[in-house]
Amino acid sequence: MQTAHLIHDWNNVLTLLQAQCAELPPSEAAANLAASLHDAAALPRQLLGYLRSQEKTPSVVAIDDWLGVVRRDFRQLLGPRIRFLVHDGAPGAAILVDRHQLRNALLNLVLNARAAIGESGRIVVESAADGPMVLLRVRDDGHGMDEKVRHQLFEPFFSTGTDSHGTGLGLASVKAFVEAHEGSVSVESAPARGTTFTLRFPLVR
Repeated sequence: MQTAHLIHDWNNVLTLLQAQCAELPPSEAAANLAASLHDAAALPRQLLGYLRSQEKTPSVVAIDDWLGVVRRDFRQLLGPRIRFLVHDGAPGAAILVDRHQLRNALLNLVLNARAAIGESGRIVVESAADGPMVLLRVRDDGHGMDEKVRHQLFEPFFSTGTDSHGTGLGLASVKAFVEAHEGSVSVESAPARGTTFTLRFPLVR
């Protein structure tokens, strides 16, 4: 709890600094400062998400129905130049997860995909049933990554410098969340061949 309070206090200071930065006359230095403050403000949010990934309030989530609910929000987030497709491939399948953490995990993966493809490209989110497991995949047609980066990807504070926040906590929190719900996460990628993240959760019905 103490850590959470410190993070909130830090975030409040950053919010004040951002407001003051907005009052500066337009210049390259002011723009760079605003960008740095934006990145710094993302760190406490991701750190809180990483800490809270150990805590959960699970409920039964019908995965295809849930994807239908979040589809519009994510499409608006990505903007018109990025093709965002959702394929519902697990009709009737449900998993036992914390809904808030599931949304944050998918958001992290989608934001990483957006950073990887730049201003235009395609992101596909799809569900599938695979025996006793339910799969949730996020695919992009971005620049991909080499084997060295792929092996370090889920380490806390590791960053390739291509994600939208640059803190290196997003994918670590995704991994912690999935494993806390008795699942697993994997990634397939290669340079210039895009990236696919696959989350696996136990099927509950």
